[in-house]
Amino acid sequence: MKIIGITGGVGSGKSVVLSILKDEFSASVYEADKLVHVLMKKGEPLYFEYVDLFGKEILDKDEEIDHKKVATAIFNDPGLLIKLNKIVHPAVKVKILDLIEEERKNDTELFVIEAALLIQDGYKDICDEIWFIHVPHEIRIERLMSSRGYSYEKCKSILENQPASDFYYKGSDRVIENDGKCEDLVNKIGNILHKY
Repeated sequence: MKIIGITGGVGSGKSVVLSILKDEFSASVYEADKLVHVLMKKGEPLYFEYVDLFGKEILDKDEEIDHKKVATAIFNDPGLLIKLNKIVHPAVKVKILDLIEEERKNDTELFVIEAALLIQDGYKDICDEIWFIHVPHEIRIERLMSSRGYSYEKCKSILENQPASDFYYKGSDRVIENDGKCEDLVNKIGNILHKY
């Protein structure tokens, strides 16, 4: 089984790459953010960690974690985010390792994991290759303005708070340029996978 990690900044089109890998090349695709939401459900491991950290005030009427209440708590106390990351990232990694073992047993050929902090969290030890999805700044801003309705200034601010491209270049095994048409991207990915 080939394990590929997908990373890149916001607006780079990681979700498009994941869709291509899943739909065109039958990859088993997992996104770290979505796994966090699963692990936060009542009775799951992160649920209790969240309640310990934030208190029961973050629960809704069904005693599930209310994401807006968590976001408000973090906004009011940025130090909580550091504590939260120390809880969340290791739990997600354990879950991913479990999923890798499950997929191996199912004879999966291509396992793909996407995470914004793939390089920072040491996924190089887990992945056969890390792909950096690269798009020039201006195109990323255009995409964010179009898809999320953000102002130019807000997009610029978001991008300035993310790692520079050089960081991704150094930490990745392969760079996928995603500044063209979707068909071009399918062909690029197909050519890489064909070599495997």
